Amino acid sequence: MCIKAGVNELDSVKALMTMSLNALIAEVFDKDLDELELGLSLTQDLGMDSEKQQELTALIDEYFDGLVVDFSQNDSLESLFQTVVTSEFEMVSR
Repeated sequence: MCIKAGVNELDSVKALMTMSLNALIAEVFDKDLDELELGLSLTQDLGMDSEKQQELTALIDEYFDGLVVDFSQNDSLESLFQTVVTSEFEMVSR
């Protein structure tokens, strides 16, 4: 199976990462993927409490090479996606 999103391989990898993160969020918050929108707030719209935050933190750590997200700076899904994708590609751009 070959998946292509965007104009190059980097765009495809970013799209796959976004899809993976989307799946983790859907799992933690017991939502269907089509219910998730970039503008949603983790706390206000999805009801993230400390238990769900710990679960999401552990899954992000596991799936994204030990990444630890500061949720006080990343409450929207859009911000969270941007943080995860950007942090994974910091070393590539150096």
